[in-house]
Amino acid sequence: MSAAKNAVTAFEIKRALAEKHYKDFFITECKSGPTQIAAAGTLKILDGLAIKKSWTAPCFTGYEIKVSRSDFLRDAKFYTYEEICNCLYIVCPKGMIDRTELPESIGLMYYDPEKKTITTRKRAIYRKIEYTPELLLYIIFSRLDSDRIPFFSDRRAYFEAYAAGKTENRDLARAVNSRIVADNARMERELEEVALFKQQYEVYKAIQDVIHKHGIWVFRPSDAVAELDKALSKSVPDGITDIRQDMERIAARLKRMEEREAGGEEEKA
Repeated sequence: MSAAKNAVTAFEIKRALAEKHYKDFFITECKSGPTQIAAAGTLKILDGLAIKKSWTAPCFTGYEIKVSRSDFLRDAKFYTYEEICNCLYIVCPKGMIDRTELPESIGLMYYDPEKKTITTRKRAIYRKIEYTPELLLYIIFSRLDSDRIPFFSDRRAYFEAYAAGKTENRDLARAVNSRIVADNARMERELEEVALFKQQYEVYKAIQDVIHKHGIWVFRPSDAVAELDKALSKSVPDGITDIRQDMERIAARLKRMEEREAGGEEEKA
């Protein structure tokens, strides 16, 4: 298995941070204000921001994620992120950065890819700050943005995770396509089952209407089945015999009436 497939992704760490702060307000890719009005080079973007839900002791904890040693060594701008949060932590795969490599005020957390957990290696120093209106408004607006993809900086990162993550570039499109095809097939099967149920229900309703038409009123499906079976069990010849017997009785009665009437006329003569 290649090193690329073993590499920890920023998404994995963000998800672990979200679980760690399940009681707090947590967002990812949090900017210090709106991009449109920020002067060049002044916009700050935290990989994660956790806000403690407390009126008396609020705490903004910012996170900068580093998944490679080279990224950590060439990036120094995250030191300025202390201006927008009370505590700032660097989060990286276990053992990638040593606590002595960070300023005293910045904390360090390790992500364990096997256990999917985060542990604090060095605590950050809490500092009082003024929360800027721009940051607070961005936090509100980012939560109202329905197009935002949580935990991801762009759509490519989203599809990487959608394809079950840790997939090399040459396999990414194939894996995403296979997943989409599988999901579509599952949804088509569910739709077919719904259509079949609808057909069966329509047949049941039609049978129920016929039963009601013939004066059979039932309140349970089992009663309807029993009554329908009883009605259908009566053979056709028996029905014809009943009709013939009724007609014969009517004919005999008419004959007797004719005979009585004829007898009365003879007496008058």
